[in-house]
Order: sequence, then structure tokens, then C-alpha cells
Amino acid sequence: MSTVVLTCVSVLALAACSEAEPSTTAAPSASATAAAPSAATDPTTIDPGTGGPTAAADPAADKKLCTAAKKIADTTKADVVKAATSGGDPTPTIRKAYTEMAQELAKATTGVPTSEAVTALAAFGAASGRAATAPNLDTAADAPEFQKTSAMANAACKKAGVDTNF
Repeated sequence: MSTVVLTCVSVLALAACSEAEPSTTAAPSASATAAAPSAATDPTTIDPGTGGPTAAADPAADKKLCTAAKKIADTTKADVVKAATSGGDPTPTIRKAYTEMAQELAKATTGVPTSEAVTALAAFGAASGRAATAPNLDTAADAPEFQKTSAMANAACKKAGVDTNF
């Protein structure tokens, strides 16, 4: 029970820290299908010269991608906050949010030229998908891979001019 409470508190804290207001658009349907995995979804796709994600190919495209990712995140955060404040068990909603984040980020990053933002968002999407299926959501969200890919996605989108809060 304490893990559920900690998850709710973490989600509420993240939502409170976000400067954006929750999106009023509907969340993507649970029947949305994930795109086929590509090299961009591998979190180990890094620039060997710097040890970080690959360099940006098109700043305007990265900004557009990061703006779309922010909308996806805002929608899933709103759903999770709603579930957490309803008094019920938010675990199914959190799992659904991670799953939808993974699916939507996979669709958004598949077939686009590789850039720092594409690589980082694809890696974060893949990590979100693994967190969704983990036996313990708290442990998965605190895992180094999830934290690293989240930070990479936030940093890449900030460079593109979009403040995300994954």
C-alpha cells in the first residue's frame, strides 16, 4: 500500500512542478498500436564521440516532436492525477499511462531522421514501456535506465526549446 501512496505522491509532485496546465484533449486509446521497434528505440544509440545522444538534424523538427511529446506527457499526467485523487487504486491508470506514452512516443519517433531529441524520446518511450510491464511500478520508475532516459529526453527537448517534465 505504501508503494501506491508513494507513487501517487510522486505523480502529484511532478504534476505540481510542471508549468503546463493539464491537457484537455482525450488520452490516446488503449488500442493504439506500437510501431515496430527501430534503432531509435534502443537507449544505447549514442554518439560515440560524445557519449550522449546523436546530434540534432533539424531543430524545427525536433521542436515539433518535443511539443508533441509534451502533449502526450501532459495528457497522461492528467489521467494519472485524476486517478490518484479519485481515492481508488491508481496502479492500473499508471500502467496504462506508461503504456500509452511508450506507444505514442514510438509512433512519433519512427521513420523520422535521427537527432538528439528523436533518440532521447525513443529511449524514454522504450523505458516507459518496460516500466508499464514491470511487477513493481515504483522500482521501475526509480530504476537508473528510466531516470537516465527521462533526463535525456528533458535535456534534448529543452535544447529544442520545449520544456518537458518526464
